[in-house]
Amino acid sequence: MGLTMKEKQMVTREDKTRYQKATKKEKAAVLDEFTRLTGYHWKSAVKMLHVKPAREVLVAVDRKLVKLKPEKKRPANSAGKRVYTDEVIAACALSGRFSGISTGRYSPPPLMRQQMSYIAQWPAFHITGETAEKLKKISPTTIDRYLKKKSGPKNCTGAMAWEWSVAK
Repeated sequence: MGLTMKEKQMVTREDKTRYQKATKKEKAAVLDEFTRLTGYHWKSAVKMLHVKPAREVLVAVDRKLVKLKPEKKRPANSAGKRVYTDEVIAACALSGRFSGISTGRYSPPPLMRQQMSYIAQWPAFHITGETAEKLKKISPTTIDRYLKKKSGPKNCTGAMAWEWSVAK
């Protein structure tokens, strides 16, 4: 009979500090002992023992101690700044209608990039140089994500598809 979850958690807590302080050879020994005892796969054991706890900082607020955890680092652009504006997305949809090819993951991106040089020359499309450059860089998955909001229900056929297209 193996260890219960509480016993495994206790062993993990104890071995985690040993593992983090150990040299490379000692880590192998700790890892072998840990996997033999708990029955975890060695890769899962490495992940469990390698994780370092987040630093908590004690701060006095109104004469009371409060634990503060550090904020998680976010990617540089996820602060809310949009790279592709509505103008770029509209131009992307327009180029798809112009070419008769569905834009997005299933259309060849080089074709859209090739079309941009022709479409940008036509004043009727109102595509600026900056928009054309962004359209050349946009990935097919990003196109799908932005245009998904504008598309209809999936697998929609017959009268339902006609009703949706009319309601648009």
